[in-house]
Amino acid sequence: MKGIGIGVSDFKMLRVRDNYFIDKSLFIKDILDNQSSVALITRPRRFGKTLNMSMLRYFLDCNKKDTKELFDGLKIMEQGEEYTSKLGAYPCIYITLKDVKGTSYDNMMLSLQTELVELFIEHAYLLKSEKLFDIEKEMFSTVLNLKANEVQTQNSIKLLSKLLYKEFDKPVYLIIDEYDVPLQSAYVEGYYEEAVKFLRGFYGVTFKDNSYLEKTVLTGVSRVAKESIFSRSK
Repeated sequence: MKGIGIGVSDFKMLRVRDNYFIDKSLFIKDILDNQSSVALITRPRRFGKTLNMSMLRYFLDCNKKDTKELFDGLKIMEQGEEYTSKLGAYPCIYITLKDVKGTSYDNMMLSLQTELVELFIEHAYLLKSEKLFDIEKEMFSTVLNLKANEVQTQNSIKLLSKLLYKEFDKPVYLIIDEYDVPLQSAYVEGYYEEAVKFLRGFYGVTFKDNSYLEKTVLTGVSRVAKESIFSRSK
């Protein structure tokens, strides 16, 4: 008997449990058709943003095995080879910033670095790669072992995208969920200027002229002005 997956935001779990699912898989087509290098999707909380990002990841990620059955019967599989050929076609970086907050700038940075550790653990197989230089593996290990300084933290996702590109010889899809939570926390807790300065550098390094990325998809509640967070100060 089908059930309602209240609070379930993992697409695979929802499908494996045979929970009710409103077919939003054409969202994947919209993302693939979007010609922008960065797609920012803003919706209020509880609008299913995280579930959509999870669905997108399961569709695209070449590290997710046997995912075709998750999409059986969904509209995206009726759109022709132009789209079905993208199933499992890209290395993906998926990170959520929903817990990257704190009562101080230092606490926020620690929570971000902790999230990055979890992300790098997921891709720890890169440490065994024969395609990477030893220095690249050392740089990876610095983040993995929670030893990255602020500059290394700013560069961490670009580093990971580079290493995935080298490993798979394919451009990377970057998916960032709840991108604006750190900034909202900073505003409430009184360290907004510090946070904006860091995040401007973090997102700037990650997105700008990053030739290793196929596309970046971000979700959040806020539309933050480009001059405040998505570009460097002049």
